[in-house]
Amino acid sequence: MKKLLSLLLIALLTFSAVMPALADGMTPGTYIGTGTGMDGQIQIAVTVDESAITSIEILDDNETAGVGDTALALIAQQVLEGQTLAADTVTGATVSSAAMKTALTDAMTQAGADISQWKSRKSETEVKDEEFDYDVVVVGAGYAGMQAAMKASQDGARVALLEKLGIIGGTSIFSSGAFVAAFTEEEIPEKTQVWLDRNTEYDNQIDRDKLQAAMSNAPEIIALYTEMGIEGKTFMETGWGVDPSEKALKNASTIELVDAEVHPKGGEYLLSTLMDRLTKNGVDVFVSTPATGLLTEEGRVTGVRCETKSGVKTYHAGTVVLATGTYARNKELCAELDPGAELNYTAAAKGDTGDGIIMARELGAALYPYQHKMSGIFAPDPYDMPVVGQPWNSYPYDCLLINSKAERKVSETAGTHFQMEYFIEKDAPDYGWVIMDQAIADRFLNLDKYLSATQNGSSYLQAFKEDSLEKLAQDMNMDPEALKETVEHYNALCLSGEDTDFGKAKEYLSPIDDGTYYAVKEYDLTRGQFGGIVTNDRAQVLKDDGTPIEGLYAAGLISSGDLLGDFYPGMEALGICSYMGYIAGREAAAEATSR
Repeated sequence: MKKLLSLLLIALLTFSAVMPALADGMTPGTYIGTGTGMDGQIQIAVTVDESAITSIEILDDNETAGVGDTALALIAQQVLEGQTLAADTVTGATVSSAAMKTALTDAMTQAGADISQWKSRKSETEVKDEEFDYDVVVVGAGYAGMQAAMKASQDGARVALLEKLGIIGGTSIFSSGAFVAAFTEEEIPEKTQVWLDRNTEYDNQIDRDKLQAAMSNAPEIIALYTEMGIEGKTFMETGWGVDPSEKALKNASTIELVDAEVHPKGGEYLLSTLMDRLTKNGVDVFVSTPATGLLTEEGRVTGVRCETKSGVKTYHAGTVVLATGTYARNKELCAELDPGAELNYTAAAKGDTGDGIIMARELGAALYPYQHKMSGIFAPDPYDMPVVGQPWNSYPYDCLLINSKAERKVSETAGTHFQMEYFIEKDAPDYGWVIMDQAIADRFLNLDKYLSATQNGSSYLQAFKEDSLEKLAQDMNMDPEALKETVEHYNALCLSGEDTDFGKAKEYLSPIDDGTYYAVKEYDLTRGQFGGIVTNDRAQVLKDDGTPIEGLYAAGLISSGDLLGDFYPGMEALGICSYMGYIAGREAAAEATSR
């Protein structure tokens, strides 16, 4: 992780300070500042002399591994270089950035600094248009993009990796770091079937030939990862995964789940190790560099145009790989491609605004007919960042989970991937209601907070307490008789000791009948949108007539519509990023270096 932070600090745009003369008056020494981040307090040590900050040390934090902690380091670098408290917020980590600024202000106040003066000092970025030449340019530094850049550079190409945010990783950095995989060539047919069995195929059919071509790379990829020193292992008997880093384990230690074991995630460790290899391979990484258009000559893609705060950057290339992720953060694109998805809350990365899809469509790229949201975790507060990749919900399992029609459609213990299809709403965000009596509600996390917010008129937090089911149904705008019928049926199952409807374990069968009733609305926060633009088994972007757009490749969830069934069951998204990223890097490098 330290190497990843070092690379990001180097990649940070250089600031030239334009400020008034430094004023004396601070008391030399080291001061401890604190601020509240995503998952608790951060603590830093700021050392000053009479007129300047000489060092900043991050003593303790629980910010998200690879995201929040990276932002802390980047803010510290800006402050030291510019001798100013007017540091830019790191795009993609606003809460952590704010916490760091608060901690810096706290420490500097203790030192006797004139805070208003320190905040008024401006650091200006030098604006300069530039042009670069590479064999392969990869747009998007999530898992698929990093995989493509690694493979292309390994095969001898000169590679640039562009990322629009101030940090790398995309949504994958929050992931489990596991995917369905074959360890040997002999296992490929078996694990390909595992993939198919895990994906429901009704409206959408998987391209089995393409899946076979993708999975055929698994043994080679796993062997390469092993050579790189990635500590992987068999995961859930179906695939391959990596152990979480110490920081990810620390993140997990603060997560509260009532009835399930916390699932520490390995995505950050996987990506940081890949970044080490990119550095070793000589890949140039550019952060805060949003791609705004593709360059073409006679119908062939020849590069990327980026409009940044430091000027227009033009990257000429033999080939371009688009790996910009999903479009879950683009409401207009959601409304067009998957109507209703624009209403949902999402836990996808901030950069998932469909940039690659938009650029490719301008050149005539075809779209998969099936576009769909990916299952997500239930959360009462959609703005309290959930744990992307966490397979379990936080509510007590002995609750009753119903949809907006008061129907119980799935076991409360089914897990986040398998619940989504039962809670789809046409004209509202997808949601369910958690129904409890007092005994169950006593174990519901932060319930008082949600009840208070509802009473104070929150527009989205909804939690209710009543002394009858009839009143509770009115609060939820639900048919009272339908709610009573569902609760009575559920109570009968609980009293019988057997859930004959959905098989929930006997230990979680508790009647809701003590005379005090609660309801909490929980939103199904999506992990993104799958579908995107059409590619073939070489990762070439295709037009409507099936012909490739010369020089253009795509990998990851930007092009996933023929590798997933009707819903995303987990472990396949990273597989798509891994396999198709590897193929895209290989094919893009081969084409670019042969010209």
